[in-house]
Amino acid sequence: MDLIINNLGKAILIVSAIALVIIAVKYRKNIITFILEVKVELSKVSWSTRNELIGSTSVVLVVTSIMTIFIGIVDLLLSKILSTVFKF
Repeated sequence: MDLIINNLGKAILIVSAIALVIIAVKYRKNIITFILEVKVELSKVSWSTRNELIGSTSVVLVVTSIMTIFIGIVDLLLSKILSTVFKF
């Protein structure tokens, strides 16, 4: 059974690679145009500075930590309340 699975995986990989090459050859012009347009659009992007990135990351980490603690406390309280209410 392992032989079949290993060979099937290889066959799928080979067929996928062949299909990818065929698609790349068939749509070569469209792919090149797309890549050039992406390059132009990326040059227009206003990238964040290092300080802005650090500030944003800090805010996300603090808010995530606060929400984690809050949800943990609420979960603990609700589990205690429900275990008391439904105690058999």
